[in-house]
Amino acid sequence: MGNDVACFQVLLAISACCSLGGVACGSASSEYGDTPSASGGQLRWDFFTPGLAAEAWLVLVDDTKAGAGLRDALAKAFDDWDTEVAIHEESCTPPVDPAVWHPIDRSIVFVHPSTPGVAGYTSPAHDPALRFRAQQIFGPERARWMDAVRAGINAQPAPPGAAFRALAAVSDAESLLDHSRPPQSAAEQAVLDALPAPQFVEVLALATEDESPGEASQYRHNPLHEVMGAVLPAAEQQHMPSDCSERDVPTTPRYQAFSRSAQAWPCEKPDFFLTQLWSDCSTRCLNRPIAVKAGTAQCLAMASFRGTEPCPGELGWLDPLDRNGTRLPRVDGSGMDASRVCEIRQLEGPALHACVNRLDCADCEPGWCATKVPELVPQQRCAAGSFYPPFRFVLGAGQAHRAQVTIVCNEAPG
Repeated sequence: MGNDVACFQVLLAISACCSLGGVACGSASSEYGDTPSASGGQLRWDFFTPGLAAEAWLVLVDDTKAGAGLRDALAKAFDDWDTEVAIHEESCTPPVDPAVWHPIDRSIVFVHPSTPGVAGYTSPAHDPALRFRAQQIFGPERARWMDAVRAGINAQPAPPGAAFRALAAVSDAESLLDHSRPPQSAAEQAVLDALPAPQFVEVLALATEDESPGEASQYRHNPLHEVMGAVLPAAEQQHMPSDCSERDVPTTPRYQAFSRSAQAWPCEKPDFFLTQLWSDCSTRCLNRPIAVKAGTAQCLAMASFRGTEPCPGELGWLDPLDRNGTRLPRVDGSGMDASRVCEIRQLEGPALHACVNRLDCADCEPGWCATKVPELVPQQRCAAGSFYPPFRFVLGAGQAHRAQVTIVCNEAPG
């Protein structure tokens, strides 16, 4: 979902920090202790956590016999959707951590144009498996979701003699999903209730000319909804492209208003633009190691996110400590500018030991540590005299919210 759909790496950025004795970087309120005390140098590490952004997709899929090949290509695209992301992540730094969650909440509404209205929808309201919710995007839940996707693509073959009203269908579905019109039946309300959010993006996969009753211009596409992938019938069959990447072949006039950059079908290897990559794979190394005592890093990790929702303690985000050592709720700002401030728990006891020393993180709990697992701190990726960042957030602590996180650490003595 900004669609901040498929962002699996936290975005890290080391910032310069003061190294004057007893001076802490960053700002601290008079009521809260936001940084660890220090008699030497400190460093500050800033990054953003993506959180879990729910994705909703509106997919207009050709339900005619002529669209069989395109439906097969669409099913393959869904099957391969996350593969490229997985390959990309494996090449990223830090290496893949089995204790880090890759959460997903993805819903798809298929619209079959030959069946008018909500009766032509296949959605999570009809098959709950079309909403893919899991802690790990690559877990067994994905296989069940993919089975539902294949079934949804082919769920409603066009009835004999039915008009193929693609433009009317997409306009009607858009207006329902974005709440620009109220639901007109209990069935339409059920579709809305089964989706996580009103924001959505579209895929058009059509091999058949539109037969909507009105002029094409009356079925206006809402520019607020980005068409992620459009594969539409070519205007002239004798000028078919051999490859879908040839975008200079026009689609039919009735489809031009929806996507002038669409791929003209039939063609080889249509691209539905499902895969989205947005991750920072660079290695940023510390100028000095952080101070660690008995496995506990001399650091404080603070997170700030928009709104006043409580800190999710079940994922290791706690109310911050005040100056007296009492955890109290903290909200900075007010109204639309209000931000909840949380401390991300550094693990203790057996959970800390597992996080620091074991790749599988057995005995871990939600939170973070300064790990020494060799696979997660490949020192060879840092230049001589610099140090690979050891920060490890496990079991949802790095995905609890879309937030700005700042870690302030004491530097190890020179």
